[in-house]
Amino acid sequence: MNPRSIRRSLVFYFSSEVFLSLGIGFIIYVQPFFYRQGGLSDSTIGLLFAVNALAGGLAALLFGSAADRIGASRVFKVSTLAIALSYLLLSATHSLAAWATASALSGLAGAMLMSTENVVLSSLTKGHEMASVLSKFVALYTFIIGIGVVTSGILSSSIGYPATLRIGALIALVAPLIRIFVKAPDAKSERLIRIPSKRIWAMSLFAMLFGLSLSLFNPFATLVLHGTFRLSDSSTALISSISIFMMSFGSLLVSALVRRFRRERTLFYTFAASIGMTLLMILPGSGAGFTAFYLGRTVLTSVPGSIVDAMFLQLTHETEYVQMFGVRVFGTNVGNAAGSYGGGLFLSHSAIAWMLGLSALGLIVTYLYLLWLIKRLHSARQNVHNDATGMGLEA
Repeated sequence: MNPRSIRRSLVFYFSSEVFLSLGIGFIIYVQPFFYRQGGLSDSTIGLLFAVNALAGGLAALLFGSAADRIGASRVFKVSTLAIALSYLLLSATHSLAAWATASALSGLAGAMLMSTENVVLSSLTKGHEMASVLSKFVALYTFIIGIGVVTSGILSSSIGYPATLRIGALIALVAPLIRIFVKAPDAKSERLIRIPSKRIWAMSLFAMLFGLSLSLFNPFATLVLHGTFRLSDSSTALISSISIFMMSFGSLLVSALVRRFRRERTLFYTFAASIGMTLLMILPGSGAGFTAFYLGRTVLTSVPGSIVDAMFLQLTHETEYVQMFGVRVFGTNVGNAAGSYGGGLFLSHSAIAWMLGLSALGLIVTYLYLLWLIKRLHSARQNVHNDATGMGLEA
């Protein structure tokens, strides 16, 4: 592709992301309250979140290699359309079966989008530092999601949750119309179905542990603030939106932190501080103190993702990119499903301290596993390099 075509595709890519992220922001805030208004219990809400995560995980696992064969950019466009359609289904129905179907479709489409969007972006930004590119992309879409959350909170207090949900769905529907014009080069694999390698499975286990650790609490943060600390709808919406902006801020910090401390030390500092913030949230106190620690944890847990993605990309062949991200999404979603279901059970018994304690423990285990995995992958790569050099195969 020539530079002009790449620039044009990047413009369409990011402009479509504005509409998709804005629509997602509407849905993120309204969805749990929409479910609760529909008469669902906290445990059932957690089960719906788990269905979303599990459906996405299975889709990413089963179709990741197929997307490598079909082309990441094609799957990227279809997935965007399917997400918007799932939101329309959610807003147009009022039964548990329909909501479960919409949740499963949303999870499936979201997983395939997460498996392909970074691949499409990396193909359009070759020659740039990927940790910086990915972190800035995350910062952009989380910032727009935050705007959606703020707007959703304001609208829902005046027009109600169902109407706000429909508006979010219609906004998201604009994104696939724009993405028709995104053109990106696809590095296609020769085989439609491939079994993931042990290396890719090992990467997936990291994602599973990280997803489990965060999902024990994160999906229920607004319900805890609203129910346990008795915050108003407007205050809860404000905090929810600020948390999204904190994710954006955390992602923006990645480039500066990596330049200052390098990748490994940045991961250590952010994991250690995240664990500390999570434990501080257990201490009895006011809603203001709880909110401060929650927002601090949100910033810190937003840093590792882009760094780890960039490290894993360097250790993966181009024709395995979608499968690698797909299996990682599978791991994330399985972790999210387990965490969401467990968090819903804990919340239904008002066991918030257990939610947070297990979340902190999960972050400790995740970091220790990541240390071991990075060492193991680098060691294996060095052995391959040495073998190639010894046989005279190195270019």
